[in-house]
Amino acid sequence: MMNYFPNYYSIEDIFVTQEKVECKVNTRLQRLGFLDAGAETEDLEPGRTINLPLWYIKELKVNNAYFTIGVPDIYKNVHKAVCEAETTHIELGRLHPYFYEFGRYLTPYDRNHVIGRIIFETLRQRVRHLLDISKNDGESKREHRLDSIESKLHEAGLRTNTQYINWLQMSGNHIRISQLVEEHQKKRKRAERSDDEGGDETDTPTSKKRSTM
Repeated sequence: MMNYFPNYYSIEDIFVTQEKVECKVNTRLQRLGFLDAGAETEDLEPGRTINLPLWYIKELKVNNAYFTIGVPDIYKNVHKAVCEAETTHIELGRLHPYFYEFGRYLTPYDRNHVIGRIIFETLRQRVRHLLDISKNDGESKREHRLDSIESKLHEAGLRTNTQYINWLQMSGNHIRISQLVEEHQKKRKRAERSDDEGGDETDTPTSKKRSTM
């Protein structure tokens, strides 16, 4: 099942939120120098750059005064391809196995609104390619070509296309009448048989009289 809005127990969500994100310190943070391996004091000074896990960043307000969230390099690398409309050749799975999910989490913190445009344009340009390869069972899917969501869309497309072909060729399950209609037809046949048998019994005395005359 595709996982655009994962729940607390989602394995994909756990993997994504473990990712480290580069953040710039905007104000002096007392006794947090341990977050920076290169810090020489016990405090975090403004201008320092540290890496924080996404699960921690999620708990911060979008316009917090402590950190400025940086745009990860994976989205910077895709930006040029997006502008040139050549994203179908990018191996998103190699850049990040959860390219769209990771970007969706970071979008509210991106003050320049770069990540949101990149993930939207990337999927818009690649969705036609996903439809094309989903219609061809023989085309092998390279391991790092698609990210997690695209892989699920590809698998769903293959199943749907197979079901559609089976329906066209009438090789799938045939349409059956409902149980209610079937029971009604059985009762009707039993009623007709009982009427026929009753008619035969009423005709028997008459036929005997005719035979004796």
